[in-house]
Amino acid sequence: MINRIATYYKNLPVSISKIALSVLAICLFFILKEYTNHIINRYNYEFSWVLTSLKIGVNYIFWGLFTPIAYWLSKLVQQRKTITLKKVFQFILGCIALVLLHQLASTRVYALLNYADSGYLNQFFAENNLVLLTLGTFSGLIELLLIIGIFIGFEYQQKYLEKQKELITAQLNTLRMQLHPHFLFNTLHSIASMIDIDTKDAQKMLTKIGSLLRVMLENDAEQIIPLQEEVAFIKNYLDLEEIRFQDRVTITYQIDEEVLNAQIPNMILQPLIENAVNHGIAKTIAAGNIRIKAIKTIDSKLKIPCLEFQISNTLGNRSSTRKKIGFGVGLKNVQQRLERVYPNQYIFKTQIKNDTQFIATIIIPFNQ
Repeated sequence: MINRIATYYKNLPVSISKIALSVLAICLFFILKEYTNHIINRYNYEFSWVLTSLKIGVNYIFWGLFTPIAYWLSKLVQQRKTITLKKVFQFILGCIALVLLHQLASTRVYALLNYADSGYLNQFFAENNLVLLTLGTFSGLIELLLIIGIFIGFEYQQKYLEKQKELITAQLNTLRMQLHPHFLFNTLHSIASMIDIDTKDAQKMLTKIGSLLRVMLENDAEQIIPLQEEVAFIKNYLDLEEIRFQDRVTITYQIDEEVLNAQIPNMILQPLIENAVNHGIAKTIAAGNIRIKAIKTIDSKLKIPCLEFQISNTLGNRSSTRKKIGFGVGLKNVQQRLERVYPNQYIFKTQIKNDTQFIATIIIPFNQ
């Protein structure tokens, strides 16, 4: 029986601790209200803090104990598709029964409190008791309807948040799926350009792309992954590009160990790396470089512990590269995904430094 009651409380949309705090806050409010009323009306008897607190406390403590039943009644109201006259009758009868139960329990405790204070115990069917029970039933019904209304509000908020989460997940999946054909097209184009030049290197590249595809398929259902998995994917991708460009590219990694377990959106860095290759190294005749940096920091704007990525690369043809900044599929995709995962809690910027380096910076909350 105790376990079943505990289960009812666990299923509530509000935690037991929050219910207890709410009961305490309401009790304090009405105790102060009674005290203020006593002072304003200048009653000729002393205000009893103990008796007043106990009476008000009993009323709302009982409501706190009956919250699972009130929650069950709120569920009956919300089932619009399956609502029947039977359920309407159950709701009305349940409300009346619960209010009467509450009033019977609280009036008996009131009687005991009065007995402890004055030594006089009212009979249960005394006229004064029946009047108090009748008046209390009406006020109790209003209190019960307010509790049911709060539960309904919580339920609608939960449903709204779940739908928003589903919508964002669907949008993120769509954005991530845009990356797959874009990534494959660019990679296959690189392999095609190598076939006539060096067949062995083209074969190596095909082996690499097989490994990349396997990783993409394994992580396809994951929205958030550890940074170390993203770095491993990037290293495999850049190994593939090193075969293509050979001595023309130098890759430098500066990744702090403390950030390797940080959680980031899946394939959020890959478009930036791909951008660095296609619009940086591929456009450069001389040797170029790609530098990947990841550190933990506290951003002055966000003012929370953050994960900062900085991807810089040698700039190729400046005019053609500048046209691509902010307008490519990859960079647009990164911007949109960051907005959905970290609304108003991220920084994404690109810049050209000294006409020779293109730098992309991402700053997001640090989560492990």
